[in-house]
Amino acid sequence: MSPAFLRFSMLMAGLCFVASFAGAQEITTSDGKVYSTTSLKRSGNAILIKISADAGGSIEMGLPVSRITKVAFAEPPELSQAQEATAAGNATEVLALTDSYVSSQVDFKDITGSWWPQMAKLRLMALVAVEKNAEAAALARQIGSLNTPDSNTLSRGGTLFASLESGDSGAVVLGAKGLPKASGDGAALAQVALGRAMLAKMDYVQALRAFLTVKVFYPSMMMLQPEVLFGAAQAYVGLGDTKRALLSLNEIETNFPHSIQAPKAKKMAENLSKS
Repeated sequence: MSPAFLRFSMLMAGLCFVASFAGAQEITTSDGKVYSTTSLKRSGNAILIKISADAGGSIEMGLPVSRITKVAFAEPPELSQAQEATAAGNATEVLALTDSYVSSQVDFKDITGSWWPQMAKLRLMALVAVEKNAEAAALARQIGSLNTPDSNTLSRGGTLFASLESGDSGAVVLGAKGLPKASGDGAALAQVALGRAMLAKMDYVQALRAFLTVKVFYPSMMMLQPEVLFGAAQAYVGLGDTKRALLSLNEIETNFPHSIQAPKAKKMAENLSKS
């Protein structure tokens, strides 16, 4: 997909989102009432909405979040595009597609019916894939505030990238140990952080073990695969295993040509082939 076409697609998606959000939204409360509104604003523990007044015009009223059972938010058109880009390992495109929504809809992240958790999760994986450690950790903390089993695991794994950024490999090791390898997507993030920390310490055996854990236990997490394959290749080189390093690099070029790791893999493979 060309940059110009991507920008055009994002513009159209943004216009569609604005139009859908400007339309009526239905809010269902715990007492069975359904309110239709064209305006939603967050104010602390309440949602401010505008509803039609009996005398004409509209009035603004507040609904406690605790009373809201669901808001019929329109599905963001960027979601399906971001999912497709995730399957291709195209982190750059995922970040472009999720940026506006994740930042603009954060106030509604804990409302039932919000698409924010799905979009934020896609963005978190992409931030990790492009090694934006500080941003990944910050978003992981926001996700953790949702306080669900999945969000808590994602937060625990994602916040380890703050320790990775500061060079605190000990904290990364402890954090990864606290998340069993098969305990959810957050554990995969923890293994990526652990692999990078071990690479920095030139502990290539432990680095390789961490990266291969993601490849073996989380093959469906396509966004992370190019990164763990490249990390594994680096570990193989450190261990003197050029053959397996080249196999990992070739897998990136073949299966994830649109990933940011693809050009790095090509260059690394060329250098290894010459040596």
